[in-house]
Amino acid sequence: MKWWIIVQIVNIIADSSFFICFLDDIQDIEPLITIIKYKDFRFIIGRIIEREINISTNFKIISSEFKENVEIFRYYNYGEIIRPFFSYEEIQKGEQEVIVISYIHSFLESNFCAILDEIWARKYFNDNLGQIVDKMMGTIGFIELCSYKYNIFSRQLAINILEEIKSSKFRIKNEIIDLTIKRLQGIDNG
Repeated sequence: MKWWIIVQIVNIIADSSFFICFLDDIQDIEPLITIIKYKDFRFIIGRIIEREINISTNFKIISSEFKENVEIFRYYNYGEIIRPFFSYEEIQKGEQEVIVISYIHSFLESNFCAILDEIWARKYFNDNLGQIVDKMMGTIGFIELCSYKYNIFSRQLAINILEEIKSSKFRIKNEIIDLTIKRLQGIDNG
């Protein structure tokens, strides 16, 4: 009898802050390339997020890997769908695309993970998409997941990346990074 392991692809719906963290904040592009090329991930972004990422001066370094491994979700003007809930300025940002694309993927019952770092977007997601809140995390949590669940990074490499983020301009409380590092160290200890 043959046994087959079926690996379900995870659709990663990431905001621009995830990409910019590697491209500009820590300027360490290799981990980003490793993540977006991971065999069990399919990255999906919207047009606004694509535009926000293209602004990075370092984007040209990864543009070919990006085009090969990141799908642009072509759909309607996402902001119009959720306009009653956000200001005009908010619907011009990529976070609203992550929220709408996540909702669509939930409706389609696909396996996905939404990466959101902005507090207002996370709050909206928590308050209005409670049934899928377990599918949302921030960049820091996703790096941790890449280490302990998917083995994309060794725990030590994930810790090194988190330390780089901690000393960068990426906006996050040091306590969150410290707690994540402690969890990764705890995983190392068994």
